[in-house]
Formats: sequence, structure tokens, C-alpha cells
Amino acid sequence: MRLIDCLKEAASALRQNKLRSGLTAIGVIIGVAGIIAIGAAEEGGNKKIEEQMTAMGAGALIVTRNKVGSEGPRGPVVVLADEDEKAIREQVPGIEFITRELDGNVTIVAGNASWTPEYWGVDAAYADVFDVRLAEGRFFDEAEVRSGAKVIVLGATVAKKLFSGESPIDKTVRMGGVPMRIIGVRTTLGFVGGQDYDNHVFVPITTARSRLAHDAAANPHQLSLIDMKIAPWADRDVAKEAVLALLRERKHSRAGEQEKFDVFDPTQYVELMNATHGTLGWLLGVTALILVAVGGVGIMNIMLVSVAERTHEIGLRIALGARKRDILAQFLIEAVLLCAVAGAVGFALGVACSYAVAQAAGWPLILSGRTVAMALLVSAAVGILFGFLPARRAANLDPIDALRRE
Repeated sequence: MRLIDCLKEAASALRQNKLRSGLTAIGVIIGVAGIIAIGAAEEGGNKKIEEQMTAMGAGALIVTRNKVGSEGPRGPVVVLADEDEKAIREQVPGIEFITRELDGNVTIVAGNASWTPEYWGVDAAYADVFDVRLAEGRFFDEAEVRSGAKVIVLGATVAKKLFSGESPIDKTVRMGGVPMRIIGVRTTLGFVGGQDYDNHVFVPITTARSRLAHDAAANPHQLSLIDMKIAPWADRDVAKEAVLALLRERKHSRAGEQEKFDVFDPTQYVELMNATHGTLGWLLGVTALILVAVGGVGIMNIMLVSVAERTHEIGLRIALGARKRDILAQFLIEAVLLCAVAGAVGFALGVACSYAVAQAAGWPLILSGRTVAMALLVSAAVGILFGFLPARRAANLDPIDALRRE
């Protein structure tokens, strides 16, 4: 029997039992949709994590203060200061860009609206360290940092809260009572680790010290962080260890003493998040495969019922000269066709679910060739594996016994 004839016979048999065929295919539809949705969520989620961590500093090393030391004769001991940034810049090889950072909170007023975000007082090199991308305007330059210019770059959340979608460029806000001119708005980053990375503003570090930091008079050279970008040719681990060694030497750290600082490498966080996301994806993928397998068992059962119902027809075909392989092909193609249709419906459902999830989560919709191929192979494999036993039983029927049955 030709393949086209087998396909026509299979389609006709499925159409005669539409409701039964549809109910049987539900397990495969859900399983294939699950594979597509899980694969797309994994790819899109990983892409979003990488984008967010790049903005957070995936290519950077960040020196953080673990704590401030005890009170000294002139107030609290400063753990990180301008001199530390200068020493790192001059003595650690492989530093491409480096910036000081002084953080705090401040209330910003624009007309009748007000909002209290974090301010990040930084050098102009911050834009190079973290590859800052702007939706509007520009970042401040070194001349503005040196002069302590009263300029500000808004995060997306701050711009929305203060201006409700209106362009804020060149408008003036009052920041802690100080008039500041808006020169830029950063692109949306979203939430990272539960923190809104758009709820901040950038100002020159000199402006932050002279206008915003309340303890700047007591500690005029203090820093919250030191951020640096490692050159492409340099070894990150070697640079990290060099920074740690230099700071231990400068702070006279003793063995066994609690560190007053740390060097955070965001790439480690990216790897951890990707690993966690990948593990969750595999667990959900196994669940989807189990659903497909359950659907396959249902297909096998319904095909066995179909063989039992069509025993007389099978006996008549054999008596008229049909070979065993013709009967085997007929029922096997019927099972594969049912799974193929279910797979197509599941694919469409999976894409729709993936799109909805991507829109809700704010990550890109990515359907890799691996995910699509896996879904198609699984649906085809289910049809072949679970359709083979009923097809073989039909092919092995004794024609005389088959013809006796009604």
C-alpha cells in the first residue's frame, strides 16, 4: 500500500472518531505545549538575566564595604576612600575603567510630584564600567564631575514617577533642596534579585559630596563602592586577587580578622542564576515528558480498542491479499498522524503560552531550534513507540479468526 493511501486511511479513521481522537490527544498536546513553553521560558529568562546582570555589572569587579570600623578620635573609620581607588587604578594591572561610587537616599521634587529614590554619586567612567545605555539624553562627563555640576541622570522608574511619560530632558528638579538639571534617562532594566534597578539617579560624585552627603564633612573622601571593568586581555581572577591583596595591605588586615571589604564578581551570580534556572527548567521538562508519556499510553489504549473494533475489517484485508507489513504500516501511520496533529496543536498552544509569559515577565520570546526539534521529535517518537504494539497486534491477527468476528 502506498504511503498516500495509508495517510488517507488513517485520516479517515481519525475523522470517524473525532471526539475519541481529540480526548486521546490531550495528553500529547499538553506535553508538547509544556516543552515549548518551558524551553522558551528558559531561553528568555537566561537572556533577561544576562542583560540585567550586564547592566548590574556582569563585566565588572565591585569592591564593597562589609562594615565601618569602630569610632576613632575623628569619628567612624572609613573603610573605602579615594586613596584606595587611586591605589587600585595605579597598582593593579588589567583595569580598563574604574569609578568611585557614593550612595544614599534623597527626595526629588518636580512640580507637584515627589519621589525618594537612591542617588548614586559616580565618576563619568561609570558609564563605561557598566555599559550604561540611555533612552534619552546623555551621561555626564569628566569636566562636569570635576566642577561639581548640578546635573542628573534619571532611572526609568524615577522618570515615570516624576514626569508620567513626559520627556524630562533639560527640566529642573529639586534634589534635597538643590536645583538639578536633567540631562539623561537610563533605559529600563527591571528587577534584579527583587530590587528595582530603575529606582535610582546618577549625579557626579563631587556634587553628591558637596550637596547631598550629610556626613561628607566628617569623612570627605569616603566611598560606598569602587567599581572597575577588567580589560579583555586581563585575567579576572588574577585582577580580583590583586585587588584583594592590595586592600588587605592598605588596611593592615591580619590573618583571621573579619574582612572590612569584599570584591564582588557579578559573573558568579550570573552563573548561579543560570544554573538554578536550568535545573528548574529540567525538572519542569521532565514533568512535561511524563505528561507526553501518559498521553502516549492513552494513544496506545485507544489504538488497541480500534484494532479490536476493526478485527473483521483487518481479516478481510488480509484475505484479499494485504501483507502483514501493510496492516502494520496502516495502524502505525494512524498513531503517528494522531500524534503529529496533537504535536502541531501543542506547538501552537506552547508558543501562545510562551508569548504570554514573556510579556508578563518582561523577557524576550526566544524559541531555539533545540526546543522546537525536541518537541517535534517527542511527538513523533510517542506515535511510533506507543503505536507499534497495537499495529503489530493487528498485523499478526489470524485472518480466519478475524473474519469470524463481527
